[in-house]
Amino acid sequence: MTTYTNQGPSHAGATITMAAPSGTASDSAPTGDHFGLLVNNAGSAAISVVLPVSVTYDGLAVASQVVSVPGTAAAGSALGGWEIIPTPSAVYGIAPQPVQYSTVTSVTVASVRIP
Repeated sequence: MTTYTNQGPSHAGATITMAAPSGTASDSAPTGDHFGLLVNNAGSAAISVVLPVSVTYDGLAVASQVVSVPGTAAAGSALGGWEIIPTPSAVYGIAPQPVQYSTVTSVTVASVRIP
């Protein structure tokens, strides 16, 4: 299990260090204002990234966030295999939250804070 370390580039910019997920269901990402999970899918097919939501609203379960990250061969994709998924603590809570992947082949990720 890996808990991603948040990287916070300054306004001048910085190199973001990407890392391979440790598995399809065992990593966690920090949450907070302006935090996000930067995902690169170098494979040709789309993958799914799931951020399970454990909180309830008035006793009702809230659906998990499922984000499709296109593959590099996606026709008409302006993203070219990249996606940033916001992870605000107002939605996911203040502790690092689990991240699940449909596959981790050719996938790298980084937790980032946008100033």
